[in-house]
Amino acid sequence: RFAAALHEPANCPILKESSIREMFAAPPPPMEQDKERFYACAWSVRRAGPNGGLNTWHTGSLAGTATLLVRRWDGLSWTVLFNQRSEDKKLSDGAIDPAMHRAADRVSSWPTNDLFSQFAG
Repeated sequence: RFAAALHEPANCPILKESSIREMFAAPPPPMEQDKERFYACAWSVRRAGPNGGLNTWHTGSLAGTATLLVRRWDGLSWTVLFNQRSEDKKLSDGAIDPAMHRAADRVSSWPTNDLFSQFAG
């Protein structure tokens, strides 16, 4: 729900539109890195899709856990949670991130109805 709420900044129920835009904006010079891929306010960002869309992601871990939250330019979002933490790779650079993108790309038809209200919690 958190990731989905950020996809429509003008209608976000938890943050102001200006805060969301700032959260994913490229850092100003001289800190700006690559214009196609950069680190924003705690989010990794990569330009993707048509019209300058953004893929944004954030990883995290605590002892014994690892997580990855992805927001794609096309409105898809997912979270991956692990009950193990590996020190040798980041989730976004390892096998799971590309595998999740490939799986999402293979779906030919997504449900059109909103299930959030059905599973409120």
